Amino acid sequence: MSNKRKIAGWIITVIASIAPTWGVIGKFTNAGMQQNMKTIGFESWIEIIAIGELLAVVTFILPQTGRIGILLMSALMGGAIASHMGHGESFTMQSTVLVLAWIAALIRYPEFLDFNPKN
Repeated sequence: MSNKRKIAGWIITVIASIAPTWGVIGKFTNAGMQQNMKTIGFESWIEIIAIGELLAVVTFILPQTGRIGILLMSALMGGAIASHMGHGESFTMQSTVLVLAWIAALIRYPEFLDFNPKN
């Protein structure tokens, strides 16, 4: 993989990781975010969701686990999108993060596009 491709992959990875990381911090420290989570019915799940979000971000960032991380990020963002849609809220940020995460994954792991299994 070229150096430019590695750098581009890392830049997009970091950008895609900012919002979910901010979400983890907010779920533990931001009263407004905690109240919003309670309002939509996640009161008893806030910490568990935050830990899952942190796990998704960390596994996505680490090169050794990035392939699993993109699946976790997809599940995380899919759940966030569905939750926001179900409550009539904007889901633009979550959709953007999901698209950026997949762009980063395809740059970092081009074998995702190889549909010919090797025996």
